Amino acid sequence: MELKLVDLVRKMEQDNPDLQYFEKGSFVMKPVYYKQTHRIHMELSLPSVLPFDVWNVFCMRLAKITRCQVEVMISAEDKTSDLVNIADYIRNYVERHPGLRIFSDSLPSLEKTYLIYHIADEAQRDIAIQNKHLVQEFLESVGLQLEIHVEEMVLNQSIPTIKVKDDHPKPVQTFEEKKNYNFKPKGKKGLDSYVPFAIHDINEECHGVKIRGKIFETETRTLRNGKDIQTLWIADDDDAIIMKRFERGAVTKEVLGEIKVGDCVIAYGNVEYDTYSRELVFMPHVIDKIAEVKRCDEEEEKRVELHVHTKLSEMDGVCDITEYIKTADEWGMDAIALTDHRVVQAFPTAQTCVDGINKKRDPEHPMKILYGVEMNMVDPILRIVRNADDTKLEEGEYCVFDLETTGLSPRFDHIIEFGGQIVKNRECIKSLQLFIKPPVQLSAFTTELTSITEDNVRNAKPFEECVDEILDFIGDRILVAHNATFDYGFLNESLKRIGRKPLMNPVVDTLDLARSMLDRKAYRLGNLARQYGIPYEEGGGAHRADYDANVLAQVFMHMMNELKHIATLKDLQDMQDEQCFNKVRDKHVTILVKNMAGLKELFELITLSHTEYLSYNHKSTANVVAEPRIIRKEIEKRRVNGNLLIGSSCVNGEVFDMARTGSEDDLERVMQFYDYIELQPLANYRFLIDQNSIESEERLKEVVQAIVDMADKLGKPIVATSDAHYVDPQEKMTRDIYINSQAIGGGRHPLYLYDQEKRRRFKSPDQHLRTTKEMLDEFEWLGRQRAYEFVVKNTRAIADQIAIIRPVKDALYPPDIEGSDQKLREICFENAHKKYGPVLPEIVEKRLVRELDSIIGAGYYVVYYISHLLVKKSLNDGYLVGSRGSVGSSFVATMSEITEVNPLSPHYVCPKCHYVNFFTDGSVLNGYDLPDIECPNCGEIIRGDGHDIPFETFLGFEGDKVPDIDLNFSGDYQPNAHAYTKEVFGESHVYRAGTIGTVATQTAFGYVKGYEEEMGIEGSMRNAQVLRLAKGCEGVKRTTGQHPGGIVVVPLDMDVHDFTPVQFPANNPYAEWKTTHFDFHQIHDNILKFDILGHVDPTAMKMLERMSGIDVRTIPMNDPATMSLFSSVDALHIDTSRYDEVTGAAGLPEFGTPFVRGILELTRPTTFDELLKISGLSHGTDVWLGNAKDLIDEGICTLKSVIGCRDDIMVYLLHKGLRPKLAFTIMESVRKGKGLKDEWIPEMKANGVEDWYIESCKKIKYMFPKAHAVAYVMMAIRIAWFKVHQPLYYYCMFFSIRCDAYDIETMIKGENAIRQRMSQINEMMKNNDYKNQVTKKDKDTYNTLELALEMVLRGYYFENINLMKSSSKEFIVDPDEPNRIIPPFTSIDGLGESVADTVIEARKSGPFLSKEDLQRRTSLSGTLIKKLEAMGVLDGLQDENQMSLF
Repeated sequence: MELKLVDLVRKMEQDNPDLQYFEKGSFVMKPVYYKQTHRIHMELSLPSVLPFDVWNVFCMRLAKITRCQVEVMISAEDKTSDLVNIADYIRNYVERHPGLRIFSDSLPSLEKTYLIYHIADEAQRDIAIQNKHLVQEFLESVGLQLEIHVEEMVLNQSIPTIKVKDDHPKPVQTFEEKKNYNFKPKGKKGLDSYVPFAIHDINEECHGVKIRGKIFETETRTLRNGKDIQTLWIADDDDAIIMKRFERGAVTKEVLGEIKVGDCVIAYGNVEYDTYSRELVFMPHVIDKIAEVKRCDEEEEKRVELHVHTKLSEMDGVCDITEYIKTADEWGMDAIALTDHRVVQAFPTAQTCVDGINKKRDPEHPMKILYGVEMNMVDPILRIVRNADDTKLEEGEYCVFDLETTGLSPRFDHIIEFGGQIVKNRECIKSLQLFIKPPVQLSAFTTELTSITEDNVRNAKPFEECVDEILDFIGDRILVAHNATFDYGFLNESLKRIGRKPLMNPVVDTLDLARSMLDRKAYRLGNLARQYGIPYEEGGGAHRADYDANVLAQVFMHMMNELKHIATLKDLQDMQDEQCFNKVRDKHVTILVKNMAGLKELFELITLSHTEYLSYNHKSTANVVAEPRIIRKEIEKRRVNGNLLIGSSCVNGEVFDMARTGSEDDLERVMQFYDYIELQPLANYRFLIDQNSIESEERLKEVVQAIVDMADKLGKPIVATSDAHYVDPQEKMTRDIYINSQAIGGGRHPLYLYDQEKRRRFKSPDQHLRTTKEMLDEFEWLGRQRAYEFVVKNTRAIADQIAIIRPVKDALYPPDIEGSDQKLREICFENAHKKYGPVLPEIVEKRLVRELDSIIGAGYYVVYYISHLLVKKSLNDGYLVGSRGSVGSSFVATMSEITEVNPLSPHYVCPKCHYVNFFTDGSVLNGYDLPDIECPNCGEIIRGDGHDIPFETFLGFEGDKVPDIDLNFSGDYQPNAHAYTKEVFGESHVYRAGTIGTVATQTAFGYVKGYEEEMGIEGSMRNAQVLRLAKGCEGVKRTTGQHPGGIVVVPLDMDVHDFTPVQFPANNPYAEWKTTHFDFHQIHDNILKFDILGHVDPTAMKMLERMSGIDVRTIPMNDPATMSLFSSVDALHIDTSRYDEVTGAAGLPEFGTPFVRGILELTRPTTFDELLKISGLSHGTDVWLGNAKDLIDEGICTLKSVIGCRDDIMVYLLHKGLRPKLAFTIMESVRKGKGLKDEWIPEMKANGVEDWYIESCKKIKYMFPKAHAVAYVMMAIRIAWFKVHQPLYYYCMFFSIRCDAYDIETMIKGENAIRQRMSQINEMMKNNDYKNQVTKKDKDTYNTLELALEMVLRGYYFENINLMKSSSKEFIVDPDEPNRIIPPFTSIDGLGESVADTVIEARKSGPFLSKEDLQRRTSLSGTLIKKLEAMGVLDGLQDENQMSLF
């Protein structure tokens, strides 16, 4: 039946007073629902424009009943309305688009169909003109046909007044809240009359409601009127909602600020539909802080948790280890184990956390971490043949068989069908099929799986009556089964159950045989049948014993055809290779370390599992997905030392597996390997019942009881563990998201259910950290005494066997090179004498001696010496090295040639006679700003040097800080520098610094959305709940990686496992380097790291030197023309009427971004020191915006006096007369964002430090080191010098190595084409409808075109690509046209360097005769040939070769 508009309005509300406005209306078209965006589009035809209140209520109710975003388009016959109604509509639109506030702040006039705004302010008027079309489109959508005009307001005109009708006064929203939370609002019902609601139950607007929860996110925005609006995200155990409150009345900014993240509150108020966010929000009248209700462990004697997984259990654990440790401490527990899946990366964090806790604990009863891991253990032997003998394969007679059973356990379940085929000489000669009557009724699942019904077995013989027929059929033949562990094991156990001897025939397992012969992802019978072209239907007869035995017989005969080179059954069993461990099934095993020796043994196991025993597909080299495994013998080799404890782990361990699917003998055999046996609560195992792996809870208890009985028999202690993957029960949903998310490489979680119906119906296990009482209750079914033994007594006994262990060392262990301390001293003094003369000035010698004494005394000399060797090697190989960080603060680094930065006070030094003149009074801020002068002694021209950087900023005030020397090598040379460290220290002592990649915010949101789809609940979660779950997903380990340049060096007299395990980055076995298993930041103070980074600047220097022949180190730092680039474009000689840029900084490293160019335009720097300031301002946090910029704008100070770099603070305070230690302490506090302590301020003021300086220090969050800024600015000035004095070489360099995208066709066409393309991209970026379509490539292309335009305006041009001249990947100067550059082949999209190289190589043999000849002699594809043709590159070339007469 067709839906009428008036019926829809009636459904919204009985006796709807607004019905009259819709009675003559209709739908223009049927409403359309867009599933992907959860949006409904509706078009209505109405007689007239609706009053705003009617339209607003209609839209709100529509959104509420549809629970969708609603888009209503109205077409009105009468398209006019009064100004008040129009103003209401506009006000509503502006509330949702605050950037258009000008349209609600200004009252327009209405003249027929024109809405006219008179605006005085030019900037506001421009905003209105640029955006009026948006308001106009909105008004059109509600039925109004108006054209908006924006005109200048003449201020002396009288402003027209409009009478506002008051027949329908709008209700004024009131909001009451007192600073004292515990009050009952005046005029409102008392707080106790508010109705308590769980957040999950809130699904419509309601009043007088109270909710309880925890604040997990807050946001405060300041409106244009200066008032704040606060958004609070609150969650209870099951759901979340947004709360909003406004600054008004008693609710001051201070009151708003009292509620913080982590606060638990009860909120009293109303639930309302928020038109801005288009969802229900809670509007609180009162917010009452309450104490958080936490679970407690009230048992007097506490248990110890021995099985915990943290966020570093990849895509599985949810909580950080600190959350577990703090919870265990609050519960009064004395120990907790840490057993992540396959990794030990949480060890350092655990140590730090427990150290903090133990500072507050009784020293007699410290908290103890039991360090361990849950590994994937394998027995790397395929059991292809059991009971193998010398029988020849070709002569053997085989009984191929299959069983159907009531379940997976040979001890509890029964055979219901036997199917067999006798194979001789590659032919099936006999078959047998028997139904067998079990002593129990068939389950629905068994019938569904096997198609065997009660009718099939009702009249069949029981096993003991038909066993002889089966045994006669088998005889002494070789048995063949697919997964013989099950079928052969089940048959033998059934024989033993009736008192018969087990079969000892040889048994061929085609499952392991297939694993040995084939490389496949799956080895099920159906997979193998299809491999050999044998029909196999998954439905129908599949999973019937006779059908499967018949198919298996055919599969086995095909296998035999491929095994003609194998003689006997023993030879068949020997078909093993070193990669067998990849294909066997793994078992989880828990390993705890008892002492420091055990810790090192565990580190060795982790290394082996992440390197030698990585399991992966060896045929694939791209996007490798590898799993760390460990073979049993490696564990056994180390456990004999008595330093490790081996536990049986969880449901995926072999003990539970054997109890469930194996015989009693099998269970006894595997259990003997373990030191203790783990049991988890029944809730951890119940998912097996849902998956029909265990038929009932009674059977589950029988399995657990079997484990208990066998452990008692063998004298193995049983411990009850939570197998915790999160701390609190409410965090379960976060783990469920990971269970249903794809891991990197497309892998699925072991608990993921592929069947959609089951996935949405069944729950995952409850695996939170349980209290002692909770665990005792879980094991109550075994009896209270046994429960106490497993939960408390035995877990504490395990913990008592373990010493206090510290995985992270307390000191730095730098490597040592014999004599390197003396060599460093000699190098420094030799270079100091070369620069400053045979008699060193006191300031030089004093600084050098003080630094060397600190460095050598602290044992850091080898860091400098190795850095010296690395830099020296790079310089000898022709590549300049730049320094990063604060290493330039060290004069020893300068004199050992690690850095070019000279940290001494500004000074002159004559290179010829060594005359020196130091400026130590602060009158000169930077030596590079000193003018060149003639030496007063010998007349040599000398330049200034020295940047006045204290040594303390690098190694601390006491010279005891670990040196962090960052070196910028050319990206081309970086691999050579890395390899050189292996030469110096040896491969087994050098590793890349490891990193851990965790789930980022956007990825977390993707996982939550993916979970909604997997569970069929799309669009049902509130935005607040999505945010809450996404925040829970953040930080979970996703992969590992490596620092881009960090090289870790292990002392030569130690082993890497004294510090950390090692692994391949991202478990990629093809990686060139191994990395530290620990995230390097966690062991930064224990093992030395060299930052050997790759950077584009040294590559640029190398290229400029190669093209120009100029040694870049000779370029002056005070060249006036070069320096002018940072404040004007004069040195570029550009017609400024055609060029909009104020400075020439575009394309200069560190100064070419729009943000820094904006600072340059405001400050117009003229000195090196000012450029340092700008470098510091642009890299710091809260240093420029809201700080230095305001001070400069207000004229309080100049660029020269603001704080730019961290070192400026110490130098400035020392010049002011503060004590050196205090000056250093203040600098360290400010640079770390900690501000100033109250006790420092009086001393600062007493020494004349200005108030604005003090306030500026308080605002800073992070500051850039001055030495780093000096290194960056030096590189920038060298490149700027080339831009001014050698422009063609500069542009060749820039377009070759500093561009991320090209539009080479546009660049070749010249100025007009470049401007047009830039304008297109710019318009897209400004247009709200298209700005989201602007790609990164478009933005990068725009940046490239900026420099291309600058170049052509300077009178230099791009040639077209030239087949005989173009380089492979570099722009080059045209040797025949000195003002033109030729682009390389790789500037064409889709033309890679390897293809370009084939063109270069081919043209050495002579010119190309035709397009056909070009394609034949190179690797250019047809598409690229057409591209070159379209660009005109191939003009003059014939399509095909022409015959030559000569």
